[in-house]
Amino acid sequence: MSAELRVGEAIIDLLAREYGVDVVFGIPGVHNIELYRGLHRAGVRAVSPRHEQGAGFMADGWSIVTGKPGVCVLISGPGLTNALTPIAQAYHDSRPMLVLTSTTPTDALGKGFGPLHDLPDQAAVARSICAFSETVTDPSRLPALIERAFNIFSSSRRRPVHIAIPTDVLTQKCSPFARSHAATMHDEITTDQIARAVEIIDPAQSPVVIAGGGCIDAGSELVAFAETLGAPVLLTGNAKGVVSSSHDLCAGNCLVFGRVQREIESADVVVVVGTELSDTDLYNNGRALNFAGKVVRIDIDPEQINRRTTPTIGLVGDAATTLKRLTENIRKRSTDAGRQRAGEWRDHARTRTNVKFVPWLRAIEENLPGDAIVALDSTQLAYSAHWWLPATQPRSWLAPYGFGTLGCALPMAIGASVAAPSRPVLAIVGDGGWLFTVAEMAAAKDLNSNIILLLWDNSGYEQIRESFDDVDAPRLGVDVSSHDPCLVARGFGWQTTRVDTPEQLAQVLATSFATRGPKFIRVAAPR
Repeated sequence: MSAELRVGEAIIDLLAREYGVDVVFGIPGVHNIELYRGLHRAGVRAVSPRHEQGAGFMADGWSIVTGKPGVCVLISGPGLTNALTPIAQAYHDSRPMLVLTSTTPTDALGKGFGPLHDLPDQAAVARSICAFSETVTDPSRLPALIERAFNIFSSSRRRPVHIAIPTDVLTQKCSPFARSHAATMHDEITTDQIARAVEIIDPAQSPVVIAGGGCIDAGSELVAFAETLGAPVLLTGNAKGVVSSSHDLCAGNCLVFGRVQREIESADVVVVVGTELSDTDLYNNGRALNFAGKVVRIDIDPEQINRRTTPTIGLVGDAATTLKRLTENIRKRSTDAGRQRAGEWRDHARTRTNVKFVPWLRAIEENLPGDAIVALDSTQLAYSAHWWLPATQPRSWLAPYGFGTLGCALPMAIGASVAAPSRPVLAIVGDGGWLFTVAEMAAAKDLNSNIILLLWDNSGYEQIRESFDDVDAPRLGVDVSSHDPCLVARGFGWQTTRVDTPEQLAQVLATSFATRGPKFIRVAAPR
């Protein structure tokens, strides 16, 4: 190891050596060359999107699949502002992301001298959507800040972190950084609290479990708890796959349906684990669930315990550990009633699915490999896919649940393919949202990503057309077109196919999943 490094090199050296960082997403520029010099020195893979927004979404998709924080290396000014949307998405959905940026030289910070890429306070721009956002002028602070970030990623509610380093600081010479080990501090759930929760759970006659993204790494513990309790498990979108769709107690992603919500509200005990119970989970026009029975709530975030409901008891702790302790203490009961309710809710969701989407969803379902990763954009076919398509393993379902942005599915799919190159990835996008990040098709081709991009082409923003109609407003700005999407895709080097019927889609998918490389399927959506 060299006795002296530039600060940019030392940052990457520390991340690779102590935190296992082996891939980053970003676009190199004059202002972050020293970080890229560090990537080269440490042998860290650098994936280049065509826009920093793509870098953020790729890092997010990679993070979902790997369970590790996605890392972005960006330039100052527009490098950060271009990435704010995916940073906000990761914040909203509680996912880890480390964003390293350059910023203006130390002697110009906040002075309005007008250097290139200048912002009045670059760290402040990102602060509201990060666990913390700091500008670092003293390199000796960096190891402690990086340790703080990884402690957030591993032992509390996961959020993005942004660290900005002035360009002149990045070029300074320093010794290699030593890791700043800091113990994570959190209160343990007491034996008395577990006993109180068991007193609530044990007499339950119609228990229900609602599990969110906080359970993503607690699948076996969640299944054991549900099987012991005999309760159906409803999953939020961020928990899809945590309990396999094939499990008899898995009710899937049915929380958006009124009947299901009413039956949850009437249950005598509801166990809520690792979820905000947010409006995007419920699609409930702002109305929180009104539980008639008792509520046991488990969350790693103490501020979340009393949001949107007041639990009978709140347990602040890790989902896996807490569920395991509860399972060891509750009485075992039959799963018959739970299996029946889960099946009824699954069937109800299918009967409530818009009939125009059903044959298309069946075509996808019948050809979707068990190890596939699915990335969804905000488009009509994808909305129904959330509860229709199966997921048999966690970290296989990528979607913009909280922030609801357009254009994320393609770059998230690329990040997923980088994380798991041997697994097939299906991205479902609309023709409107696809154009937000269409340039990332070039990145996917460069990477030979194993992606099938299914374009649901309804010549515009169909969901918004219907929303205008629902309130008797004249349609405006919704009839847009991507004109010749297959020609565009071919220009980026993708294999392309147009299909007009569900039967054709089934045939094309069967062939496409059997071969590698990026493939584009345009579906002429029924209007």
